[in-house]
Amino acid sequence: MGMLIKKPVISLAVSMALLPQFVSAQALYGGADKKPGDYNTKISKTAEALGISVYEDYPVQRDASARSSYQAPAVSRPAPVNLKYEVPGLSEEKASVPPEFAGTEPVSYIGLAATIWNTIRSKVSDTGWLPGTEKPASFEEISDRVLKASKSTAFPARQAGQPSLFTDGGFINEFENATGARFSGGHSAKFLIDGVESFRVRDSLIKNAKKSLLVSSWAFYDDTTGYEAAQMLIEKKKQGLDVKVMIDNNVSSSHGRKVVKLMEAAGVEVVRHNDPDRAGDIWHVKIMIVDDKYAIAGGMNFGDVYSHKGSGSVKWRDTDVIFSGPAVLDSKKLIGDQWNANVAKKKLPFKSVDVRGPQNADFEGGSAQVSVLLSNPPKTAPILISIIKAMYGATKTINIENAYFVAIPVVSQAVIEALDRGVEVNILTNSKESIDAEGKPIIDAMAKCLIPLVQSGAKVYLKQGEAQTLHSKFMTVDGEFASIGSYNLHPRGERSDAELNVNVLDRGSVAQLDAVFARDLSLAKKVRSAKELEGQPGWLSKIMSKYFYEQLKK
Repeated sequence: MGMLIKKPVISLAVSMALLPQFVSAQALYGGADKKPGDYNTKISKTAEALGISVYEDYPVQRDASARSSYQAPAVSRPAPVNLKYEVPGLSEEKASVPPEFAGTEPVSYIGLAATIWNTIRSKVSDTGWLPGTEKPASFEEISDRVLKASKSTAFPARQAGQPSLFTDGGFINEFENATGARFSGGHSAKFLIDGVESFRVRDSLIKNAKKSLLVSSWAFYDDTTGYEAAQMLIEKKKQGLDVKVMIDNNVSSSHGRKVVKLMEAAGVEVVRHNDPDRAGDIWHVKIMIVDDKYAIAGGMNFGDVYSHKGSGSVKWRDTDVIFSGPAVLDSKKLIGDQWNANVAKKKLPFKSVDVRGPQNADFEGGSAQVSVLLSNPPKTAPILISIIKAMYGATKTINIENAYFVAIPVVSQAVIEALDRGVEVNILTNSKESIDAEGKPIIDAMAKCLIPLVQSGAKVYLKQGEAQTLHSKFMTVDGEFASIGSYNLHPRGERSDAELNVNVLDRGSVAQLDAVFARDLSLAKKVRSAKELEGQPGWLSKIMSKYFYEQLKK
């Protein structure tokens, strides 16, 4: 009984500890409509005072100016990569942005308070202590389930130097059965590197859409990017197109309140996704489907930090993929099912999505095979299975680029077993210097889970540069396979957040992503020894590690 009381009391204590910081931040930096001129100052001060995330995932500690001490290896910079994606006939006209959206998004302290509450509520809900809730599977149980689905007796993992299992049709069939998603052929697939390129393509596709736009995002922001996207979607609604937007219900209280209201007032159908049974969970799915012909998916939301638009915005490193082929309709069904469920449950006066898709769809076509996976814990979670099974299919290289790498046991096991087979494993993630201020408390958890991987021979690299956050989430295997999307390799990605990833089988496309990965490594610092990852965590980091990352206690 003592333990049952102890942890909820601790959660309440954390809430009460954060409350005076919240009040202090209001007094120091103004109300929700005050807009500090310098974005970096706003981020640092607000995050430092509140100890909570204004972006996607995590609170922040007061030591926001911590720096990485790792030394850069002598790595030659690879040749420039041709990243331009050409879509014939698409215009690139720019909209005029009102002054209230021209700067950075104002801080919503009501929204930040809601974020604090939702973070704690999600954790407490996962304990199973609240009425009507069940304790979720432990990370050991999740790992056992994923391993059972991933390891094969018919196609066991091979030693390095043998042909990749991704060249074996039987293994690919088994991969499809394990993940519940079939690869379909005849796709074009091109990776869009950073926001300038991705939003050039996004904006052009929206402006030139002829029939429909189905957009899913963690959030829209009240900034240049959010406003421009909203205006383009509104214009398409006026032209008679079917325009639907789905965002996270919890996050919408702190991001994009103005632009979302603009869209709703103009008749754009906006669904705020939530699951009443999992109220603290997050809809983290980012995909845009245009005319049932093109889809863009990856890590980017509609905000300046992603697009690199706007004045004074920091510029995050992120990656999307655009594809055209039958998997676009698979994506439409995955998102459409969620849209229809929300509309029915909330009795909204919106049209349902016809998940059957059009007959004889007009796709761009190409050589890539593509499958699309949606994880919606605790009901479905196929993305981690696809990642782990892909690791067991590797015989040459595994390249992982992930913003918030906090491994659960099965991830560490798969990496170490790949190293034991002689497979080269390269991991790129954020450093204390590069990570967004809101993510700093998890740096110590990230370092702790990376130590055994470095000791086992993994090559770990840390992104460098102040305000140069890595937000990208992809993995490639043997130059044959790529997985890219919104899925963060940390516990929330598996237990709490709905995510979408795109799997690609195509040597030409994967070669593009591997070239970008090599470029990213050349700008990072290699960890030379496990000692470089050791450090003294701050008080909030200790709380996060103890109560939010229990898989690291072992």
